[in-house]
Amino acid sequence: MKNNCENCGKCCLETEMILSQQDIKIIISNLPNIKKQDFTFKNINEQYQLRNIEGHCFFFDVSNKECKIYKFRPQGCRFYPLIYDFNKKDCRLDDDCPRNNLFYNDNKTFRSLCQNLKIFLKTQLNIKIN
Repeated sequence: MKNNCENCGKCCLETEMILSQQDIKIIISNLPNIKKQDFTFKNINEQYQLRNIEGHCFFFDVSNKECKIYKFRPQGCRFYPLIYDFNKKDCRLDDDCPRNNLFYNDNKTFRSLCQNLKIFLKTQLNIKIN
């Protein structure tokens, strides 16, 4: 599949990506010289979140507009631009993504990934959703 995010990176600016323990373990296992505190912080809900450096994700290469850990990026980044809208209690494509029309155009794929996103939120991040 073609990388629809190539040369964009807007989602990597001022990211608020929450990380699961599994995300953190995968990153550390692929980058043995990095520590959890280098790329994470605990937010007000006591969840680990990706750290921003100078307005962008710790792992975003600004000059190339590429993710330095794309092959083992966090699960939330893999789902994006699919997000869960807590107000509507359903999944949707994030309007902040300038290329969201290039993702998940097939309704069956969209619904399946939405279900997977809900499971991830409940089981990996312990977020209650309806």
